[in-house]
Amino acid sequence: MRLPRLRLWHGLIAASLAWGLGVHAAALSVQPLSHRMDVSTVQKFPFVQSENTRLAARINQWLFLKTFEIPAPARMADGLRGVDAQTWQNMPELGYTVLRNDARVLSLRIEGEGCGAYCENFTYAHAFDAATGRHLEAADLFTSQGLQAIARKIGANNAATLRKEIASLQKAKKAPQPKDGPSADGLDAVIGLYEDCLSSRGDIEYRRIAGVGRMEIEAGSVLFAQDRCSNHAMRALDDIGDFSTRIPASQLGPWLTGYGRRLLLGEGSALAPTSPFGQVLHGTIDGKLPITLRLPLIGGGDGQVNAVYFYDRYRTPIPVSGQYKDGVLTLEEGESKARLRLKSEGLALRGEWTSGQKTLPMVLAP
Repeated sequence: MRLPRLRLWHGLIAASLAWGLGVHAAALSVQPLSHRMDVSTVQKFPFVQSENTRLAARINQWLFLKTFEIPAPARMADGLRGVDAQTWQNMPELGYTVLRNDARVLSLRIEGEGCGAYCENFTYAHAFDAATGRHLEAADLFTSQGLQAIARKIGANNAATLRKEIASLQKAKKAPQPKDGPSADGLDAVIGLYEDCLSSRGDIEYRRIAGVGRMEIEAGSVLFAQDRCSNHAMRALDDIGDFSTRIPASQLGPWLTGYGRRLLLGEGSALAPTSPFGQVLHGTIDGKLPITLRLPLIGGGDGQVNAVYFYDRYRTPIPVSGQYKDGVLTLEEGESKARLRLKSEGLALRGEWTSGQKTLPMVLAP
């Protein structure tokens, strides 16, 4: 009885190796899926198509699970009908931009408005290895020293922007105030906002958490963006808004990993990192129940993980949470208390799914 499972495991490992090597590349097409809110508002979301359906599905699953927390539709014709009314009510605006789409990288920016206690604009950036569908993180492309150097460059640029704006506001405060302009108290409030922001963003702990911010891969450069200084209540006073630093690809070389040089500069043939984190994984429970898992990067220093998986047959998302410690990933379902205990083996995960007295083998790989 173990032979079919062993063959499945070997098949998943072989697929993982092919995935790392970037074989079976196919041209990617990004098409819009639309949802009409009202007569004047149409939301759009990207749907990736390719002759390599496995590659396209890997990208689409990441986008849908990350944005809507539901599986991607199997066909473009199914559209966005799987997104429920409450989600659309909380997301009244949604659109996207293709930043780069070539043989090496697919890069997307997704923008919209999310509403809870109040409404707030949001921007997310997602990039993928166009040959394998691997979701790209900054740590895949840049060395640790490179990320530190980029963070210092970003910090210096942001500080310069803030100091320039503070100086301009202090100058404006000394000049005669126009009747339709901001009051001295209003100028003081903005100056205070930017001075506090300048101080807090110089803190070592802030820089550690913020890192390089949002990474947008463009055709000839990479843009790094950080959130604005103001909270929602102070938003109207904040003329700077989000910060951004664009670095030409020609200047990135010293900071790139081998894999980053291959994708961003077209140099060399380095393989992708051997880590399952930050990816969509496919596999089985008991060798016969196909499943899909979106596994995020490990957050913070405590190894806490919040993920989601679903049985391919039923396509109902199941949130799981837990911890990654000493090479072991332990996740637990909220309602059924079923537990997943997995060890990473290169790009793959192997372990057990347990519910009550029942324990079944579980394997996953890209």
